Amino acid sequence: MSPSAEIGYFVILDNLYPEKVIIDENATVAARSTILSHDEAEAYTGRGPERVLETRVRRGAFIGVHCVIMPGVTIGERAIVAAGSVVTKDVPAGATVAGVPARIIKEQLDRETQ
Repeated sequence: MSPSAEIGYFVILDNLYPEKVIIDENATVAARSTILSHDEAEAYTGRGPERVLETRVRRGAFIGVHCVIMPGVTIGERAIVAAGSVVTKDVPAGATVAGVPARIIKEQLDRETQ
């Protein structure tokens, strides 16, 4: 994790594979969010193996309060994840996503803010 990243209170970074959670410089993870790098659902149910994947929050991205970022997802540079979202797929740079599951609500940054 970059020393310039801001991590809110009660944030959970994957407890079994924290080294697989990469948070770049100037990224923000707001309070009560969870970032996962492993998924044992299929292993526990006998339907497949445990999944262990790198999960990344790129430079300048913002993750709102009480979000869940699933294993293997990359949040692009300066992307915004709205509060309460569950992110199951990569978020492009500059995009804003919201919902459960998170969907793009704004494609990219306004040209004047880039």
